[in-house]
Amino acid sequence: MARAVSHFWKLTAAESATAIAMLRQAVQRYPDYAPAHSILAFALVVSAHLGWTESAKDRAFATECARRAAELDDQDPWAHVALGYLAFTARQTDKAIDCFRRALDLNPNFAAAHGYIGFALACDGRSEDAIENLQRAIRMSPRDPLNFSFVGGLAAAHYLAGRYAEAVDWARQQVQMRPGSPSGHRILCASLAQAGLIEEARAAMRLLRQVQPNISVAWIKASVPYPDHTMHRFLEGLRKAGLTE
Repeated sequence: MARAVSHFWKLTAAESATAIAMLRQAVQRYPDYAPAHSILAFALVVSAHLGWTESAKDRAFATECARRAAELDDQDPWAHVALGYLAFTARQTDKAIDCFRRALDLNPNFAAAHGYIGFALACDGRSEDAIENLQRAIRMSPRDPLNFSFVGGLAAAHYLAGRYAEAVDWARQQVQMRPGSPSGHRILCASLAQAGLIEEARAAMRLLRQVQPNISVAWIKASVPYPDHTMHRFLEGLRKAGLTE
């Protein structure tokens, strides 16, 4: 399983696919090994969130794996992070935060759990609480491979607080950290447009379409975990940047 995890933490579409294939084999060979189930669930839902996979079957299997991991070992923090991420991407913010806090109860030094609490709060529009948790996660684990996502959470928090220049700065950092991750390009497009930098926003949208060819308003509505009360603000920026239905 260590090899699979090593592939996954490179956080590219190709490496994620390799890791998921290896983890699928692991859960088949060791059906009672909780960490294999929890890491597979996490890898599947992260890949879907980033736009690397689209299969509803993958999400259903991720849910099954996360629940199985918690049944096998309720003390596994990653099982609760996976369950929280599934709730987060289903726009069930409070349920997600409860799961992430359960992971922190089990491991108070779990930086990723702080980060995902912050990310969930950011998407829900609770910007100041989000920023506090996201910054704590980055301070706790400054070399964490997930920090690109938490930097994106900071961009989203500032965006929804109406601080578009700050959102642009954080979004640029996320893109620099992970150029192949569509999420950074998406928040950068919206932030540039809302900051009034329309030409830059449209150039960023052209790059986003290269990174994520299937990007559309319909895809955003189906796949990006902004609840209804914040989704319209995200889409407003993306439409200004040139995103089509």
